[in-house]
Amino acid sequence: MQQTAMAGGRSGHLAALFVLVGIGLFINLFSATDYSVSSLLLNIEVKTAYPPQTRIILPPVGEIRANTHWLPWRLSVTLKNVDLALLRRVVFSAPHAREALVGDIQGSMHRLLLYFTLKLMGLGAAGAAFALWFLGIRSPRSFLWGAAAALIVVLIMAAGTYLTYDLNAFERLEYEGIIEAAPWVLNTAWEAFDRVEELGERIQVLAGNLYSALNRLETLGPIGLVESDLVVLHVSDIHNNPVAYDFAKQVIESFPVDFVMDTGDLTDWGTALEAEITRRIGELAVPYLFTSGNHDSPEVIQRLNKSPNVIIIDNEEKDLLGLRIAGMGDLVADRFAPKPAPLDELKAVAEQINREWSQKETRPDIFMIHNHRIARAIEPGLFPTVVYGHTHVLEIEEINGTVYINAGTTGAAGIRGFQSKEPLPYSLALLYFVFDEAGRPALTAVDGVHVAGLG
Repeated sequence: MQQTAMAGGRSGHLAALFVLVGIGLFINLFSATDYSVSSLLLNIEVKTAYPPQTRIILPPVGEIRANTHWLPWRLSVTLKNVDLALLRRVVFSAPHAREALVGDIQGSMHRLLLYFTLKLMGLGAAGAAFALWFLGIRSPRSFLWGAAAALIVVLIMAAGTYLTYDLNAFERLEYEGIIEAAPWVLNTAWEAFDRVEELGERIQVLAGNLYSALNRLETLGPIGLVESDLVVLHVSDIHNNPVAYDFAKQVIESFPVDFVMDTGDLTDWGTALEAEITRRIGELAVPYLFTSGNHDSPEVIQRLNKSPNVIIIDNEEKDLLGLRIAGMGDLVADRFAPKPAPLDELKAVAEQINREWSQKETRPDIFMIHNHRIARAIEPGLFPTVVYGHTHVLEIEEINGTVYINAGTTGAAGIRGFQSKEPLPYSLALLYFVFDEAGRPALTAVDGVHVAGLG
């Protein structure tokens, strides 16, 4: 009888061990599930692993990891798809609509976690039943006990994870892939989450101050302007700031602006979502010449090409209203990483511009480029006017027949402008041209306009 009891104990321990293995096996193999949350399609998966982590996978830029809990398993969340049309409506909707949407998303996340936990419980029960069947056990009572044990194990796992989950762990992230080269963007995102209410209040103040400033600008109208045949507005470095378009639109309506030149950095990361803000360009109702900056991308250029009033300037000349305009896009605008090109490459481009254009008999009236290092390395006298950006500092200087004009940042450096202790001014430049009897244009005056202290 003692041997029988010992054998029964060993078989019971073996069954319990197999039940645990079956639970882990089924959860590891079959937990991956797709869920839709607002405009995002997410895949959530659980696997036994050590150290215990949460992984957020963002194809194709890489993944981020954080040691968020104690129990030895890994939660992976993969972004599989983004509904850009829906996300665009979310981002550009009214504040009250966004608040309602945030509530809906929170509810969706709670339901997602509930459904996923129920699925894990079902997988655990199925794994326990499979393990008992594999051992040759066919007793319904044993299957019920195995399923009950699986439910308890999964509930303990879920409760233990919930109780030990540390959101602060996301402040100590590990990176893998392309995103490893620029982890600061995630720190910026976390700061934005922490300061979203503060930013909202500051934007309201900014909007009121800008409205007052532009009303004063409107009262100036064309009074006191120099006599000119053509007025060109130079903007740069908008960096996703929608206020910049209101600023430019008011200037266009208050002054006789014939067209706009933009020397790049419309966005921060060049994503398709950011590119949607360029729809505001159509509201300006004048031709809009654009040359890319290091924060732009092929997605931005593709979206701009759909705007009827946009003219892309990239290694070509355009004739517009009697002015010949040339320029080139930024060296890194064909990538999604905003890091500027190395200094030696910038120097080589400037030398190429000087060499090629010095050999031509006819040259453009204006040369557009984003990077200031290239612009200021263009030989004085090569072009009558060189316009550029990048530094976020308004500059106007004439050297030996060439006027170098930096519009500064028409978007006040975007979100980074709010992060600085002293908000950057919104700035742009107005260029005035006259034509002689032969129809040749000459730049006669430049006005630098900046609105400071709006934040």
